[in-house]
Amino acid sequence: MNKKRFYKNVKRNQQWTQPEEGREIDFADKYVSGEGIYSDKFDYMRPKVKKKRKRKADFRKYAKRLGIACLCFLIISAGYTVMDVYMQRHAMPSDYSDNDNESGGVINEVALSLKSQYVQSVSLDGSVMLDSVIEELSQNGCNSVTFDIKRSEGSVGYKSALSTVDTYGATAFPATDLKGSVERLKAQDILAVGRIYCYLDNLVPQKDSSAAVLDRNGIPYTDSKGNTFLNPNSETAYRYIKDIISECAEMGITVFVLDGVDLPGELSDLYNDGFDYLSKRLYADLGTDIKLLEAQNVSLSNYTQVNEEEDEETDSLADEISQKLSSEQEADKVYFITTQTDKSAVKEKLEESGIKSYILAD
Repeated sequence: MNKKRFYKNVKRNQQWTQPEEGREIDFADKYVSGEGIYSDKFDYMRPKVKKKRKRKADFRKYAKRLGIACLCFLIISAGYTVMDVYMQRHAMPSDYSDNDNESGGVINEVALSLKSQYVQSVSLDGSVMLDSVIEELSQNGCNSVTFDIKRSEGSVGYKSALSTVDTYGATAFPATDLKGSVERLKAQDILAVGRIYCYLDNLVPQKDSSAAVLDRNGIPYTDSKGNTFLNPNSETAYRYIKDIISECAEMGITVFVLDGVDLPGELSDLYNDGFDYLSKRLYADLGTDIKLLEAQNVSLSNYTQVNEEEDEETDSLADEISQKLSSEQEADKVYFITTQTDKSAVKEKLEESGIKSYILAD
């Protein structure tokens, strides 16, 4: 029988054997049983992978490594603690002139917007006079009230328990219930602000020369107006100022206006006076839960505001405010404005001029 051979493309892909029957062989046919159930009949021949058991030796190795890591951490922590204690005990005293105090507390860093009115210290009696003050503040739209805790002549404006205040006999016309008054003002959303004359003092230098600025003859220095001054370089004078502020802070006062912080021109270069030096030292000792402001004293003319000349008067007031005050006010400054003009009119012109922090006084 001769075999058929295909050499030409014409006959390519044509069947020459038996016709195909059934279906194509699938790769998984070897797993199919006669009943159509898939199984792997060779599974028993496959190698079984056994789970590796942890040995005691491995556990001890890991435990040893963990112990070494914990010991190293404890040694480093103890070293840092000892170093920190040593540095604190052997640190040099703070240089207040270079201390920027930028990492202070919240109150210290807040830029206040004081719309304040000045009242006499005796008005903070916790009763009748205080009620009158609160009513007046509400009518004038003020958010704070300012009073003297230490006046320019040296007297103290509240009942103090300090031995130095008692020794100097400095208390005069005091606020009879400062703590109670502060709490009542706070309940009315009114901030109590204490003003303290720092170095200008006509009382203490006469009784304690160790705290005074002295002249060449060793007696308290007096300026052309007869004023005497506390010595900014005296620890006695500094502790006196600090103790007064600290005592008032315990009674609830958180904002203090420092006035009289500069000595006369001929003395200023000889002492560490000025607001910056004093405030940084007070912050360092008392903490930054208080706010210290420097008073910028401004005197405005008396505008009577006669009806027929009202527009002219208010325009003159606005011009004077723009000349003497600046809307670009530093965060640690406050204007202490003395004027006989109606407070509501002055307040309106101040706000129109963009002045954010001020105290109005007669």
